[in-house]
Amino acid sequence: MRLEKKHLALIPLAVFLIGLGVYATLGVYFRYWADDWCYNADFRNLGFLETLRGYAYNVTYTPSRYSVTILAGLFYPLGVFGLQLLIPLSLLLWTGGLVRLSRSISALSGSPLSTFHATLLSLVIVYFTIYLAPHLYQSVYWNTGFFTYTFPLILIPWVLTSVLDSASSLAPLRLVLIALLSLLAGGFSEASCTVLVSILAVYTVIAFIGSRYKKVWAEKTFVNAVVALTFALIAMALLVFAPSTQIRAERYGEPASLSELIVLVFNFTRAFVTLSVKDYQHLLIFVLAGLFGFVLSTKERDINIPKTIALGFGIFLFAVLLVAASLTPSAYVERGLPIERTQIIPRHIMVFAFVALGWIAGYALRNVFAPLWLQKTLIVVSLLILIFPILTILQSSKNISIFQTRAQLWDEREATILSAVAGGQSRVEVLAIDGAPVGGIRDFDPPDKKGYWITRCAEDYYQIKLQVILP
Repeated sequence: MRLEKKHLALIPLAVFLIGLGVYATLGVYFRYWADDWCYNADFRNLGFLETLRGYAYNVTYTPSRYSVTILAGLFYPLGVFGLQLLIPLSLLLWTGGLVRLSRSISALSGSPLSTFHATLLSLVIVYFTIYLAPHLYQSVYWNTGFFTYTFPLILIPWVLTSVLDSASSLAPLRLVLIALLSLLAGGFSEASCTVLVSILAVYTVIAFIGSRYKKVWAEKTFVNAVVALTFALIAMALLVFAPSTQIRAERYGEPASLSELIVLVFNFTRAFVTLSVKDYQHLLIFVLAGLFGFVLSTKERDINIPKTIALGFGIFLFAVLLVAASLTPSAYVERGLPIERTQIIPRHIMVFAFVALGWIAGYALRNVFAPLWLQKTLIVVSLLILIFPILTILQSSKNISIFQTRAQLWDEREATILSAVAGGQSRVEVLAIDGAPVGGIRDFDPPDKKGYWITRCAEDYYQIKLQVILP
């Protein structure tokens, strides 16, 4: 029976590995767009350290988000090859972080997940976070957008697992690592930093209460949590009070008052969560995870039903809190919802919650009511429901030809520019690449258009004037 169950589990694992393989393949066609040219021009002309110092004065793009500058600077020397490596490496890092986090949390709850189960659930979370991203291209396949909004989602699990690691050896070195990791993870964007601070604040309170009751896990992790929270708050202060942030904030006018902010965040959160609950895809994710929890787990012990229900409500309410946190910066500054590329953050939170709730529900049912006929029936249903992710993979694979065409146009334009530079020309005619096929992304514009600042950055990078022809 165990052998059959293990083989059965390999089927969904293969499906989601193929799904992430499609997104890794799309990463082959990763190229520079929009703000990327400004970062690259500064890295090339000013160097890494001076570009990082732009935190204090540069308002052409957003170097106040210092972690974006650091990561973009680390990958810049690799050029396009670095971009092509970025998505596959990030998918591995993301999945690995979620596996560690899932195992750490489940161990604290007294029902530890196996590495295999944690890996499967992590693959599901990463895959559907990307698939359901409101703006796939700007959130994942645009360098600046990826580092600003998606990469912090990859680092946050590593921050949390470092906090939850209760080993005592090399404690001072671990605290330094936690501090640096929190400072880095918090410096990508205001939305992700608010989420990080919220998670750490809640855990710090829980660990403090636990330590009062002499809980071993709380006593061993409380100091870790305080250090992580402190440096996440420092990161938030660095973002909010950066001189360049203050200059850019003037463009938005007066921010929302406290009473306005509460109403806005409440309404935005309610709308986002309600739409997520009503969305059939989120419900299918919940059912899928529930079937995995039932079919792949085994009866181990009696389940306390009231505690399990309370845990489910707690997870849902915590997810709602984190969604609210992610929406707060835009509600405060702009009195509106964040732009689509930012919404991958609350989307990830809801996907995580639906997967966690589904698995817990399935696991609980397995331990409470699992006659043989139900087990056999749900095995068949779990295989049939894999049609859903398979269809989404087929849908995602349609992007390959679109991304490939854009990359080919980009490469041809790059070759034209470099040839003109090598030939000593002072000006070269280039074609702007239409962003409509991927939902919109800014590219070169002529002087009379809004995106001309991108052209100026590209001219600084290539050291040649660009005569832009619109498609």
